[in-house]
Amino acid sequence: MTLTLRRRAFRLLCVLLLVAAALIPFVNPPYVVQDYTRICVVALPAIGLSLLTGYGGLISLGQGAFFGIGAYTTAILVADHGWAWWATLPLALVLAFAAGMLVGTPALRIRGVYLAIITLVLGALFPSVVMRFGALTGGNQGKPLSAMAAPPWLPLAADQFRYLVCLAALVIALVLTRNLTRGQAGRALVAMRDDETAAALMGVDVARTKLALFGISAALAGLAGSLFAATHGIVSSETAYVTLTGSIQFLSAIVIGGATTALGPLIGAAVTERLPDLLSDVDPVLAPAVYGALLVVVVLVMRDGLAGFAGRVFDSITRSKKERR
Repeated sequence: MTLTLRRRAFRLLCVLLLVAAALIPFVNPPYVVQDYTRICVVALPAIGLSLLTGYGGLISLGQGAFFGIGAYTTAILVADHGWAWWATLPLALVLAFAAGMLVGTPALRIRGVYLAIITLVLGALFPSVVMRFGALTGGNQGKPLSAMAAPPWLPLAADQFRYLVCLAALVIALVLTRNLTRGQAGRALVAMRDDETAAALMGVDVARTKLALFGISAALAGLAGSLFAATHGIVSSETAYVTLTGSIQFLSAIVIGGATTALGPLIGAAVTERLPDLLSDVDPVLAPAVYGALLVVVVLVMRDGLAGFAGRVFDSITRSKKERR
């Protein structure tokens, strides 16, 4: 009964959140809408890491590089070859997916901290690669491109259209990954995370599953990078999301929000994207320390993130009400 009630409450919450999210661009000024657009973009790589780390048990610190692959794919094709932004999305997804599969190959033999170091090197080297090919990527100056604009037949401003496109991509990603983790594939992922040998004995193709996880996770980051380029109109090697800082932010998002919860990546993306700015407005000097302390508190007190903590509180409340009856 409690499980059914929780599912109903979750579905109602999702509907309310979707309605509220759809209204955001129509009741806020453009600069606020842009902030929400970035949250949608940051949530996509976090969803990929939720699959890879939360369900697959594989650590990656290279999401920023995959984000950059998608971003520069769109920027170069739009700026230098005249492609439409939407036409670059499939190629950005394919290239990021292929890069993820390539980077995921070492995961067939190693895992844990050694795998984290390999992906850490990838994330740290990507900005240097961008600088090395500055004639193509623009280097520190950045690669400018024509930003996404609303079609003339839609009565939407540019900021409204960009937000709604990113929101649609986020909703699709959330629905697809939730369906994936709730079925047989999700059980296979959890089995592999807990014990690879036992999972293999149960018929799980561990090698193929690992490669697929890395590919899907990287593809979501590549999609985010492509949307970032199309919505912001410029990408550079100093963009936080394509550096190691971005990779750490994406990982922090799933830790804060909850790595194995449906809404955890979205909650974590909102916190990691907006909280540092809000703290800086209060006290720029103490902001990093306060932000770090909050992360430590979440890790120590809410091991399953904010979303998991909220779910446990809901279960506790419903059980107490049932006992009173």
